[in-house]
Amino acid sequence: MKLPTRASDTQTEAMALADIRDFAAAAKKLTSASKATGPKTEKGKLRSALNATRHGLAGRGLLLPGEDAQVYAEKMDGIFTCMAPQDDAEAELVALVADDLWKLGRLAKIEQGITLGRIEELLALTGTAEEAGVTSNAITALGRALAAWSEQPVPTEKSTGFKPRFDAMAGALDLVEATVPGFPAGIIDTCNILLAELQGRRGDTEVARATYLGLFDAARELMTVLLDRGLAEEVAQEELRASIAGIALPDKEELAKLAKYRAMLETSLQRRLATLDQVRKLAAGAAIGEAVMDKAKEFRVKLRVVA
Repeated sequence: MKLPTRASDTQTEAMALADIRDFAAAAKKLTSASKATGPKTEKGKLRSALNATRHGLAGRGLLLPGEDAQVYAEKMDGIFTCMAPQDDAEAELVALVADDLWKLGRLAKIEQGITLGRIEELLALTGTAEEAGVTSNAITALGRALAAWSEQPVPTEKSTGFKPRFDAMAGALDLVEATVPGFPAGIIDTCNILLAELQGRRGDTEVARATYLGLFDAARELMTVLLDRGLAEEVAQEELRASIAGIALPDKEELAKLAKYRAMLETSLQRRLATLDQVRKLAAGAAIGEAVMDKAKEFRVKLRVVA
């Protein structure tokens, strides 16, 4: 689809939306004053009229939750600049064209979203997503435990502040050992031994600094292994997604609905562009007609003078 030819630089400058916004602000200020008379020049009147159309009609009730109004406004600005409407009628049609183009863009995102959702459904059937989820949960739990464990100062006594750190670390290590299969036993064993030393016997109140820091280093080593595992699983998932993408099509009912809606939008867009073209031709014909009438009047005056 080819958009109508861009108007001359002078017309485009006259229609610059930044100028329109500036004029709108000035017009609003003048309207509130007792001596407000509105724009006086033809350019000013045009800007005022098109500003009302641009901001009053376009996009009204169009945006859905999650859609960016600023992005919409920027797209509208670009279409207005490209198509350069010259009066109210043209501006309204251009705004409607912009709305149809926005809806077509939204439809493309819907199609993409449906396909991506289908890919994830098929990926879940392979079991790799579940494995990646287990690793991700372990990384999250251990990451929180390490963050708490690294807080300063290092505790020297088993006070109230020590217990939450200890519980978080013990819970994270239990989660890793219970849910992540095929993990190197040596690292887990080291962490558990140091954890047991810190727990000590009932009645112990001191925290051995060397043991505390040793457990921190061992848990960081464990985190490194988990992160490497998680990265490998994500790479495997991406490869599977790429393989699945070719067959992850929406079902026939969804495809039929999307095709019907696209056809409706494209038909609407074509009609609006055709109407805009007709409006411009009529405007051009009217201008030529006025010029011819003016010339006829000029000749008539000359004839009267001669007579």
